[in-house]
Amino acid sequence: MFSKLIILTILLFPGSTVMLDRIAAVVNDEVITYTDIDKAISFFPFFRTGGESEEAYYARILDDLIAYKAVYLEYRDDFTLAEEDYEEVQTPIIAKLGSLDRLVNFLKKYDMEWPDFKEFITEKVLYEKVLKEKFHIQVDIAFTEIETFYTGEYLPLQVSLGLKPMTLIEMTPLIEKHLSKTRSEAQLSTWINELKAGFKIENKLR
Repeated sequence: MFSKLIILTILLFPGSTVMLDRIAAVVNDEVITYTDIDKAISFFPFFRTGGESEEAYYARILDDLIAYKAVYLEYRDDFTLAEEDYEEVQTPIIAKLGSLDRLVNFLKKYDMEWPDFKEFITEKVLYEKVLKEKFHIQVDIAFTEIETFYTGEYLPLQVSLGLKPMTLIEMTPLIEKHLSKTRSEAQLSTWINELKAGFKIENKLR
């Protein structure tokens, strides 16, 4: 994994080391680390496209995390998040990993408890809520596109993560949502870029 190339090891004493995370980006004074990118890849319904390099994949995920943080910083005082808002983000994560128990067990990989997980997804939760309140974009996705994505993108990802894949029927709503989001991103990009322009952003991957 690309992440293995970007974790620093510092020798403290003979036979003793400590792992330091590297900063991937800064939005105003808010930091996004390489581990944050790894967590996003593991939890969120991100998929690597065919022919996309690992470095380009990380850069694309980081761009999304920067957008989540910018929207969060801009609108955190304007929206109140309810439990159902969290469930809308948690449900696809649980579907991706296979079950709630698997998600809870997977959190141990990052030394996280459930409150840590909820804190981590808060920016995406608010991002999704803001988009839902501000934009109403309808995109139609053919089932053949869902099948192609399931076979070509989802299954290889689950194998790489060592996870048991869900069935096509189980994954259809999640894949349809992902493809719809991808199609609508072009319509949202102008608004996101204008919003990000109001923040001091340092992207260290570029």
